[in-house]
Amino acid sequence: MDSTRDVASCPICSGTGGRPAGVVAEWTSTWVTAETNAPLPGYACVVAKRHVVEPYHLVDRERALFWEECLLVAEALSDLFHATKMNYEIHGNTVPHLHMHLYPRYLGDPYEGGSIDNRALFTRTARDIDRIRHALETGASRGL
Repeated sequence: MDSTRDVASCPICSGTGGRPAGVVAEWTSTWVTAETNAPLPGYACVVAKRHVVEPYHLVDRERALFWEECLLVAEALSDLFHATKMNYEIHGNTVPHLHMHLYPRYLGDPYEGGSIDNRALFTRTARDIDRIRHALETGASRGL
């Protein structure tokens, strides 16, 4: 399968300057997004900088960096939001560009005991998003 298929029609690649909306951190292999409306307060999305559909379409170092950066984001979010569990999701059937959704889960969250349906239940303030940005910067200085 051609990993560069549909670059021109990709909403990430054809978006604002070839980047996703809501970028709060930019690392070697990825962007991290945290938009105002979210299904959980700590939700973030890690987006591959290069357009590929599947993680196995990335090459050696790029592949390792993608996973390292995803895990660094997950740890930073888990620490910030005191998660009892992190949920990781990669789909790509709606947006065929490699991205991982990260959901810090906690006791009493709106989806407790079930799956996340991605309704935007939370409206985050600029301060909320700055807290995420700062946690990612701190995590990056520890890990990358």
